[in-house]
Amino acid sequence: MEIKKERLLVTIVLVGILGVLITIFSLYHAAHMGNSMWEYPFFLYGTSVLSLAIGGFVVYLLEEKVSTFQLEKLLSVLPAGEAKVLKLLIERKEVDQNRLVTLSGLSRVKVSRIVSVLEQRKIVEKKKQGYTNLVILKI
Repeated sequence: MEIKKERLLVTIVLVGILGVLITIFSLYHAAHMGNSMWEYPFFLYGTSVLSLAIGGFVVYLLEEKVSTFQLEKLLSVLPAGEAKVLKLLIERKEVDQNRLVTLSGLSRVKVSRIVSVLEQRKIVEKKKQGYTNLVILKI
């Protein structure tokens, strides 16, 4: 799996900043703790929330690339016509079948067969819409 260098760099910087901030908070807290028993829970909750926020952002940065990588692998395995139709559906989520014919450049019969195969595999759903079908991506 390949991750963009920019995203990896941002992730490393965010984790580094988190480590530095927790160290600074810990040193500040240790120097100024005094006799107040209420300061420590606020420090603990603050660093926990900060850690969760940065962790969530890191997961967001890396998760999108994993999904794109898996999608590219899936499309490379499919026949060319199916891959073309599926790629169009992934970009738009739903398209009427006549528009799918126009966008894909494939014949009406070929698109109809591909949509039927994808529907059998439970990848798409067809809904009647006038003289055509609305093709909806289910994955």
